[in-house]
Parts: sequence; C-alpha cells; structure tokens
Amino acid sequence: MKLKISLFLLLFSTSQLISCSVTTYTPRSKKQQQLAKPSIVLIENIVHYRESFGEWPVSKEQLVAKGTKYKDSFLGFPYHTARFKIIDNDNMVFYFSEHKQDVAKYKETQKVDLNSLGGEVKFYKKDGKFLWKIKMY
Repeated sequence: MKLKISLFLLLFSTSQLISCSVTTYTPRSKKQQQLAKPSIVLIENIVHYRESFGEWPVSKEQLVAKGTKYKDSFLGFPYHTARFKIIDNDNMVFYFSEHKQDVAKYKETQKVDLNSLGGEVKFYKKDGKFLWKIKMY
C-alpha cells in the first residue's frame, strides 16, 4: 500500500513539473473578460445578416463578403479565430478564440495559457425575435 502511495506521489509530482514547463495560468478579472468580449456591433450585425439574407453566415469570410457594414464590424476584433456553428434556421453558435494577447504571450514564452480568453455567443429565436447570450471561457 505504501508503495502505491509513493508511486502515485512520484508520478503526480513529475507530471506537475513537466506540465509547468509548457503551461501557465493567468488570472483574469471580470473586467478583463468584459473588455475581451466581441463588440455589440458585431453581434448585432450577425443578427442583421440572418434577418436580411434568411440564413446564418457559415464563416467570417462569407459575412464580410456581403458588404462594408459587416467587414467594419470586425475592425478591432481581438481574436484570431472566429467559427460559426449553425444548429438550425433559428439557432447558431459563434465561437471566438486565440486572443491576440494570448498568442503574443505564447510566442514570447512558448507556454500555453490554461486560462486563455475565448468564448461563444449563442443566437436563438424567442417570440419572433433573435436574441443572444455571450459566455466567456
């Protein structure tokens, strides 16, 4: 029994030492998360796109190709990755990840931040109107 406990402690401490060399954890305040959210203009333009064209955009490229209004809504967008997951005609999820600050920090330290900024916006239809909720990870 003592051998099992000793072996577990040895493996656990070794994994902690190894993981610290490739990962980091940056505490994020509520204010930092609030500032990292996508702009309301972008979110409202996604809803406007759905109402105007009768479909959700399948990619960022498709959205910005429809006009300068949609292209301009991505100005200052602090994320490298933006994905759209269409559930049905009334529901869609917009994922955003790889915050520019996190990418710059990774290039500098070569460590992955376990608390990197990112999240999702869930779009849904209720009482004939499109609504949305933002969730930060």
